[in-house]
Amino acid sequence: MKKIFLIAALAIVVTAAYAQKKNVSIADKATWEEVPNFTEARQAIQAAMVEPTTANQAKTWAVAGLVEMRFVEMEANKQAYGQPADEAGMYAALGDSYKYFLKAVELEKIPNEKGKVSTKYTKQIREKLKNNLVHFYYGGGYYNNNDNKEAAYTMFNTVDELCHQDFMAEAEINCQDSLHMQCRLLAAVVALQIGNYQQALVALEKSKADDFNGLDVYNYIAYAYGQLKDFDNQAKTFKEGLQKYGAAANGEDYAFMPRLINLYISQNKSADAISLIEEALVENPNDYEFWKVLGSLYYDEKNEVKAIEALKKSIEVNPEYADAYGELGRIYYNKAITISNETNEIQNNEEYKKAREEKVKPAFMEAAPYFEKALELKPYETNYMYNLKNIYYNAEDGANLERIEKLMGE
Repeated sequence: MKKIFLIAALAIVVTAAYAQKKNVSIADKATWEEVPNFTEARQAIQAAMVEPTTANQAKTWAVAGLVEMRFVEMEANKQAYGQPADEAGMYAALGDSYKYFLKAVELEKIPNEKGKVSTKYTKQIREKLKNNLVHFYYGGGYYNNNDNKEAAYTMFNTVDELCHQDFMAEAEINCQDSLHMQCRLLAAVVALQIGNYQQALVALEKSKADDFNGLDVYNYIAYAYGQLKDFDNQAKTFKEGLQKYGAAANGEDYAFMPRLINLYISQNKSADAISLIEEALVENPNDYEFWKVLGSLYYDEKNEVKAIEALKKSIEVNPEYADAYGELGRIYYNKAITISNETNEIQNNEEYKKAREEKVKPAFMEAAPYFEKALELKPYETNYMYNLKNIYYNAEDGANLERIEKLMGE
C-alpha cells in the first residue's frame, strides 16, 4: 500500500508540473499571436508564477514580462494611429513587465545542473527594454499628470536605472542623450514634490553632473537642503551656484546672493553675511538694498558708525528708499532712548531739566527727519507714525504730536 501511495503522489506532482508548464506555454502565445487573449495569458502565467515547479524558472518570469510588454506595445501602437488606448492599463503593464524581467534575469544567472549559465531570456529582455525605453518617460508623464507622484518617480527613474543594470550593458544605450538627462531631472522634481528630499538629492546630483538645466538644478538642491535643515550644504550650494553662474544666479527667479545672506542672518552668522555683502558691493556699489542690509547688520554688531555710514550710502544711491530712512531713524531713536534713560537717573532737579533740554530733546529730534521722510514715502506705515508720536512727546513738540495723532486716528 505504501508503494502504491508513493507512486500516486509522484503522479500528482508530475501532473501539477506539467499543468504549470502548459500555463507558461499558454501565456507565451500572447507574446506573438496577432490577437492575443491577455486575460487568459495573465491568468495562466500568474498560476505558474506561484507554483513551486515553475516559480523559480527564468522562463516563467520572462514570459510574464513579455506578455505585459506585448500589451504595452499594442496599446502604444493604437496611440500612434490616433485610436483609443488603455493608458492606465498600458503603464501598469509596463511597470509589471520591468519587475518580472528583473526577476527573470536574476534567475537566469543561476547555473544549471551542468554548471552552465544561459542568457537566452536576458537577451530578449535587453532588446525589449531598449526598444520600449521611451514608454517609461511617457509613463512618468502620465502618472505625474494624474497626480500619482510615486509612480511617476518610479517611471522616470527607471530610464536612468537601466543605464546602471549590468545586463543592459550590451544594449549600448546612450545615457547622456536628452531623454535620459530630462528623466533624471524629472525624477528629482517629482521626489521634491512628494517630500522625499534625500531621494531627490540623489537624482539632482546626477543632473548636476549632466549640467542639464544647471541653474534650476542648483536651485532645487538648495531647496532640498533647506527642507532637510542642512544649512551648511545649502550655503555651499548657493556659493557654488554664484561662482558658476555669476549674475544669472542673482536673477529674479533665483536670487542666490540675497538668499545666502538671509541664510547667514537666520543662523546668526552676521560676520559671514557682512563679508558677503561687502564683496557684492565691490561689484555693484549701487545696490541700495545691500547697503541697507549692511547697515542693519553693522548696527546689530554694535558698530553704529559703520551702520550709519552704510545707510546713508543707501539713501545716496536711492533717495526714495523708505526702509533706509526708517532704519536710520531707528538708530537715532534708540540712541535717544538710551540718553533719556540715563537722564532719568539724575537726582538733582535742575541738572535733570538741563539734561532734558540740552541732550534728550535734541537726541529725539535728530531721529525725527528720517522717520518723517520714511513716512512720506510710505504714508501708511504705522510703525513710523508710532515712533514719531513718541519722539514728539519726548521732545515736547505739541504741534507735531497733534499732527501725528490725527494721522493715527487718535
